[in-house]
Amino acid sequence: MAVTQTRRIEHAESFDMNNSSIQDKYLVECNVIKDIASARAAIAAKPVPSGYWIWKIDARTSKSNPLWNEVDIEYQIPSIPDPGDDPNPLLRASILSSSYEETMESYFEDSKGNPAANSAHQRFENFPMRRNGNLLLQITKNFASFPAVAYDNIKLTLNQSAVTIKGTTYVARTLLFLPATVAETIEQIQGQKYHYFVTTFRLLADHKMHLHKIDDRGYNELVNDQWDTIFNPNGSLPNTPYPLDGKGRKKPKPADKPEIITLEPYAIAEWGIDFS
Repeated sequence: MAVTQTRRIEHAESFDMNNSSIQDKYLVECNVIKDIASARAAIAAKPVPSGYWIWKIDARTSKSNPLWNEVDIEYQIPSIPDPGDDPNPLLRASILSSSYEETMESYFEDSKGNPAANSAHQRFENFPMRRNGNLLLQITKNFASFPAVAYDNIKLTLNQSAVTIKGTTYVARTLLFLPATVAETIEQIQGQKYHYFVTTFRLLADHKMHLHKIDDRGYNELVNDQWDTIFNPNGSLPNTPYPLDGKGRKKPKPADKPEIITLEPYAIAEWGIDFS
């Protein structure tokens, strides 16, 4: 599955004292139908306007062409705490907000653990889709500096140690560090000038530790550290990937349930950030 092209079809901006936002709409063409997840990911990966952060993304398949997906994305500038909280911006407490990031994902097993296959026990040409989502935490805090290299080194990593945010503790590997956004600010309060960086961290929570599970299937099996072509019991070549046993060997029959492989797509890092 891949994105073949993207095109922005709408653009709007709004600016006022309480909220500044940018809204864009894209058409995203994929090489398979109804690939909402890939379309959404392609737009989320686009450069974020300076000083803004991603507020929300909505995606849906176009009614006119199932290869096209419509993606709405909105960026906002992080709100700065009221100066009355503390005269020194660097001593102000962080501000926590949360939302639910809804996505569409392919699935290979239903809720009862049955393989997502047709009545002949063969895989569909494209995996069916289902809704998914995770809690998205957004923590805005003022810092005296912006360690860009350090933040870049830990982007898209999981927390190596437990993290406590506003009294809630998230155990190791349950938070994914999304790219941070920063707005450089100069503020003058009672004759005192303060130069600081309003930093917004976006952490995606998943109690299943962001693991990816998939059934073990293929057209080859591993025999004596070499790949051997898999044949059906009748000697024919399989039309769909053959079920494997989790150790590289084929199951006895094409309709057998494959073992489940657990993948760890994200690295683990010690963040060393005070979110309070």
